[in-house]
Amino acid sequence: MRFLSLLAVALFFTGCAGQGVGQDANAPIKIETSQMFVSVKNDSGMALNEVSVAIVPMGRTTLYTEYVGRMESAETRKIMLGDFNGRDGTPFSLRVVKPKAVQVKGMDVAGKAHEAEVGWK
Repeated sequence: MRFLSLLAVALFFTGCAGQGVGQDANAPIKIETSQMFVSVKNDSGMALNEVSVAIVPMGRTTLYTEYVGRMESAETRKIMLGDFNGRDGTPFSLRVVKPKAVQVKGMDVAGKAHEAEVGWK
C-alpha cells in the first residue's frame, strides 16, 4: 500500500514538472510557447516600441533573440522558433537547446519600460 501512495505522489510531481511558471491574468505582456511558435500579446494599453523577444536556455549560455520592433495595443505576434538566433547567428533548435524561459522587453510610447518573463512549458 505504501508503494502505491509513493508511486501516486511521484506521478503527480512528474506531471507538474514541465508546466513552468504561470503568468498573471492582468500582465501587460502575455507570452505563450508551443513546439513551433512563441506568441506575444501586447495588453499594456499602449503601443510598444523596440520590442525584443529572447529564449533563455538552461545554463543561460547565450540568449536566442528576435527583434520585433513595434507592437500596437492588443496586437499578437507569433514568432517561429527558427527565427530566433544567438549572438553568433546560430539558429535556435529544440533538438539542440533546452529552453528555460522566454523574455520580452519593450518600451511604451510614454517611455515606460515593460519586461516579462515566463517559464517554458
